[in-house]
Amino acid sequence: MLVEVHSPCYLQLGFARAAGGVLGELGIALQHPPVQLAAQPAQQLLVSGARADMGYRAAVDCLAQLGVAAGSQIEIELAVPAFMGLGSDAMLRVSVGQALRHVLRASDLPTVDPACWAFKRGGLLLVGPQGELIQRAAIEHSDEEDDWVFVLVLPHAPDDVAEDDELQRRQALRNAAERLGSSVAADALFAAVERDDFDAFASALTAIHVANEAALSANGRPVVLSEEERDILDFMRARGAAFVARALTGLGLLGLVKGGPASRALRRALVQRLGYFGPPVTASICDNRGARVISG
Repeated sequence: MLVEVHSPCYLQLGFARAAGGVLGELGIALQHPPVQLAAQPAQQLLVSGARADMGYRAAVDCLAQLGVAAGSQIEIELAVPAFMGLGSDAMLRVSVGQALRHVLRASDLPTVDPACWAFKRGGLLLVGPQGELIQRAAIEHSDEEDDWVFVLVLPHAPDDVAEDDELQRRQALRNAAERLGSSVAADALFAAVERDDFDAFASALTAIHVANEAALSANGRPVVLSEEERDILDFMRARGAAFVARALTGLGLLGLVKGGPASRALRRALVQRLGYFGPPVTASICDNRGARVISG
């Protein structure tokens, strides 16, 4: 049996408090860049394609959790770029794990962290400390001119970057989150989605991002941008992005704009500025359905 998995990526937006003061991890599933892979039974475990090393480790861990020694052939056609703050490791692990469970006809993956919720449900997510889903909203529009689009600049990671860099950043953010006051709340963000208020959403997102950066700094992990990063963010802001930032858990640079035409114009301008050999520039809207698992 061949199993295909098409999964979104997961952009962590920081930590914020829900009603009642519970601290949750805030994130959003994005359609691009995605994970796409296929798995089928085999005599031994074989993993090839994009980020095959991480895929192999994920498969080994999944089989150990299931207590089986079955083989499988896994071809990873697309993987989320590493070190960008888009949940590359986490989404590949979930995708590989779910594919293997389908091949082996085992139970679905338990929903224990935000990446699992992004995989299963998509949307804008607030997830509690025990992996419980506190709040979810879909961000969707029927006309592309109304879309809320994240424009992403994905710089080349330095050669000496630690293999677990994104994991370290996630842990540092989690450690600093306890410093967030009661005013750092997620309700304004979800209320803006409910009202379809783009400006309010961008304002609330900016406030949450700034508060999380301040918490990191207070906890001894200040966010320091290079001159090039500042220039790119200023460039996006000057061309209409309502929210700009470097990802809290990676190197990716983000700009939030309203509408497909505005997104395409900003991407063209960025490509012209950064040059042919510059970092990739892409864009994505919220993924509201989660992963697709196709068995055939």
